[in-house]
Amino acid sequence: MLGGSKLSHKHKKLLVLIGVIFVILISTLVANNYIHKKIFSQNHLQASKKQIVPWSYKKLGITKTWKFTKGKHVKIAILDSGIDLNHPDLKHANIIKTINFIEPNKPALDETGHGTFITGIIAAQNNNFGIVGIAPEAEIYILKILNKKLEGKVDSVIRALDWCIKNKINIVNMSFSTSSDNSRLRKITKQATKHGIIIVASARNSFGRKAGFPASYPEVISVASVNYKNQISQFSAQGKIDFCSYGENILSTSVNKTYKLSSGNSVAAAHLTGMIALILSKPEKWGLNPKYGINKDKIYNVLIKLSKDLGEKGKDNIFGYGLLRFK
Repeated sequence: MLGGSKLSHKHKKLLVLIGVIFVILISTLVANNYIHKKIFSQNHLQASKKQIVPWSYKKLGITKTWKFTKGKHVKIAILDSGIDLNHPDLKHANIIKTINFIEPNKPALDETGHGTFITGIIAAQNNNFGIVGIAPEAEIYILKILNKKLEGKVDSVIRALDWCIKNKINIVNMSFSTSSDNSRLRKITKQATKHGIIIVASARNSFGRKAGFPASYPEVISVASVNYKNQISQFSAQGKIDFCSYGENILSTSVNKTYKLSSGNSVAAAHLTGMIALILSKPEKWGLNPKYGINKDKIYNVLIKLSKDLGEKGKDNIFGYGLLRFK
């Protein structure tokens, strides 16, 4: 009888333990399912009726940072496929200038939607519909260097970067990559950095292979993508990675006055560009003194301090220094 009583007591404890584990598992599944549904419910149908703040902004602390800066007085050049200026979330945004470096006599019309998407993440206006950009008060310069096939020539990129130097741009976003190094591209990248321009570039969507160029240049801040669970994206690269940011299932502006969800290292790069703009707009907040000049190295050190280490301790070839977020 005593033996049977002890066995029964152990069984009761085991059942309680199993019950607790079951409740934890169910709670985790429900929470993950809620987050999953929340992410995928951010679609163009909702955006046409009310303004949606992309899920990544809150996780990165961007919405808290808006209390004291939205990127005012920061000049950002977006080297991409152009822009749909008729988009209701962009036509009244702070777009200062658009230039077509492929066909100079034609407007910088976006034939792919890529440039429009990247611009939306960085600079969509703050209104009562659509989305809002990370730095909606920044000054935006659209430099078209990619055609309708999302292909471009190095000459176009070089001329665009030279224009950025002459016009004292603060940040250049390059959400594109190539597998081939180019000495002329490397040279103009160095020149731009020496003039105080901060260049942000996406790693290649190479599925674990090399990060490509210009991301692999030491003068460039390269960005890889992670998902909402802070796991490296399957399409992401390895090698010269500096930081990572959210790049999966992000809602932004698209052509023909629409919105869509998209993924890619290019999306992660746009997040980082917008966040750097917020830092440059209020540099004292992060211990920077504009009187002594602000360059890539100084910004880089701030980004390291703001990053959450996700991989091996310190910098690694997958996450870089980790996920940049405002604390």
